[in-house]
Amino acid sequence: MPSRPPVHRPPGIGDRQQQRRLYDQTRDKQEWRGWYKTARWQRRREAQLRDEPLCVMCQKAGRLTPATVADHVERHNGGYDLFWYGPLQSLCAPCHSSVKQREEIRSHAER
Repeated sequence: MPSRPPVHRPPGIGDRQQQRRLYDQTRDKQEWRGWYKTARWQRRREAQLRDEPLCVMCQKAGRLTPATVADHVERHNGGYDLFWYGPLQSLCAPCHSSVKQREEIRSHAER
């Protein structure tokens, strides 16, 4: 059985696990990441999920799925006003983790 050819990684890049660890460390230093851990955000999240208990994207596809994520409709990029006062939508975890993030990446790449 043939073996996989080695992957070329320039010196200092490291393997995927090291790259992910470095990314997580730099990402977590962003001030707005901490906003998600505040009581204020938890209250806002709970209110959103109480008002809209079903996943918006699943509903559009004809499925009824409980929502678990309060998602910003507009990408806030750490903007205070958009984070705290921008519109939210209710999503299930699979839609938030895959569909929504693919859309954001696509729209960000088009700019």
